[in-house]
Amino acid sequence: MKKLIAWIMDTFEWLFDLKDWKMLLRSIPASVVALFTVSTVTMNLAANKIVWSGLKIGQNYFISITGGVFLSWAVFLIMDMVTKTFGAKASIKLNLFGALVNTLAVVFLGIIASVPSEFPFPGASASFDTVFGFTGNGVQPWQILISSTTAYVISGIVNAVVNVLIGKLFVKNPDGKAAFITRSYISTMTGQFVDNFIFTALAFSFFAHYYGFTTITGMAVLGALIELFCEVIFSPVAYRKCRKWQQEGVGHEYFEYCKTMEISKDPSRFEYKN
Repeated sequence: MKKLIAWIMDTFEWLFDLKDWKMLLRSIPASVVALFTVSTVTMNLAANKIVWSGLKIGQNYFISITGGVFLSWAVFLIMDMVTKTFGAKASIKLNLFGALVNTLAVVFLGIIASVPSEFPFPGASASFDTVFGFTGNGVQPWQILISSTTAYVISGIVNAVVNVLIGKLFVKNPDGKAAFITRSYISTMTGQFVDNFIFTALAFSFFAHYYGFTTITGMAVLGALIELFCEVIFSPVAYRKCRKWQQEGVGHEYFEYCKTMEISKDPSRFEYKN
């Protein structure tokens, strides 16, 4: 019980350590953070649309995919890069930052959608609502927000933890290409399946009552395979970027802060090698 309480207190201290947040977001290259947040917001908005339903068994669609699948691979690949360079907890914090930005974006769009307008042409307000899903039909944005945020946060944690655990298997050459690719592929496939399954179950079963367990599972597997395929294509680029970061000492200030706070005692938090 004492260990559990100590762990909870440490977690809260880490989560609300504002200086750690500041150091981390300043250490990760700005272009990467920008790409991550834009991809996260766009991915979750696109998830409101089912873009393909390809296999129908009886009256039920067995496999479908949402628009979010076309960008989610980028989000997970960036998390893999951050996990490798900065550690699992840093990746989880970036994941939480993305969830916060996405929530603010949906709230902001919801406020705009609530303001009626007939400019610059009649029906302009309705057109805006339709584009962003703020209509009376189908799954509503707030339902998508709850579903996507829950799936996004849980799958991000799973992705980071699995990535680190697989990395520990490569004792002789933990910074090699084989280690990076293996840990990225396995963690992405696992994390994406969790993300797709939870999101589809909440958005299209719990809220909308569209799909059953078989369809949800089929969507989760197909989505994970598509996202894994994209990661296979772009992971060599991500690996070279991680190596470049390491050679250039990217994140040095953050690592020094971690040492000062004695966070480096947690191997999942401190993977950087000087």
